[in-house]
Amino acid sequence: MSELGDLIRKMPKLEMHIHIEGTFDKKMVCRLAESQGIPLPKPEESLFSFNGLSDFLSMLDWNCSLVRDKETVRELARHFAEYASDEGIVYTEVIVNPSHWKNIGIGDLVGGLIEGFDEAQEKGLPDCRILVSLRREQELDSASKIVDWVLSNRHPRVVGLSIDGNEELSAVSNQKFAPLFAKCKAAGLGITVHAGESSGPEGVVEALDLLGADRIDHGVRSVESPELMRRLHDERIPLDVCFSSNILCDLYTPEAHPIKKLYDSGILVNASTDDPHLFQISLTDELERIALQFGFSIKDLLAMQYNALEAVFCDEGEKQAIRRKLDEFRNTIA
Repeated sequence: MSELGDLIRKMPKLEMHIHIEGTFDKKMVCRLAESQGIPLPKPEESLFSFNGLSDFLSMLDWNCSLVRDKETVRELARHFAEYASDEGIVYTEVIVNPSHWKNIGIGDLVGGLIEGFDEAQEKGLPDCRILVSLRREQELDSASKIVDWVLSNRHPRVVGLSIDGNEELSAVSNQKFAPLFAKCKAAGLGITVHAGESSGPEGVVEALDLLGADRIDHGVRSVESPELMRRLHDERIPLDVCFSSNILCDLYTPEAHPIKKLYDSGILVNASTDDPHLFQISLTDELERIALQFGFSIKDLLAMQYNALEAVFCDEGEKQAIRRKLDEFRNTIA
């Protein structure tokens, strides 16, 4: 590892845009498939190689279909917390979308994550919170059932509601699901929305105006609208940007990616991996790639962690505890 990479690994980090569905490692997938007598859809060596977004999403759904009980979810949660600890992540909010998990109910799914993250934190591993996500393609009835379950089974580890999926359906899905998001916001849950990736700046505006988003997952195409850039800056709306994910999904070339323009504009940009094991990119590697591509210093990368702190949905006491860790590291590089 390079000197910069070693310093990045030591830096306390927050990860704000990460899907639990993207944290299966190949070893676990192969073990689950073998135990159920299910053949792999691809040779093991190319299992996590994808031909476009559709192929990626199909593989993600297939991985999730292998999970059939709460104990397996608990194992996945514990495994992720161990990964986060190894990466120097001190706090993360993990997205889970029940629509991907066809062989397990939401109670066992979210309940298993809660139990696994509780066990991990008791052992000194990072604080992992949960964002339950809707899918833009799903029917209103199934989305309503998810929201009703979340609100009827409140737990401090579940901190927000998200939405992901096909952004070409943004306008329709935002209108359709707006009452559900309003209900969750009124109940004190944070709101984060995937927007401004395959949708343009209008997707981000709709996320803010129709869904009441507190922060935006991706949001990179906001650079196409100076008016929106000013709004994000003035209203201090965080953007959870995934550099490598955007490259792998052919949204930008590395040179053309707008993360530096967003950062230099004073917008609250942070960096995350989206789906680390499926994309085979750790948060340390992600930050090092960004630094090398755009000339960011370790102080810039630390500033992104402070930006991420403004995006979190935990309580003020936890925020202050995280801030102290960031301040301690800042003092070592001053």
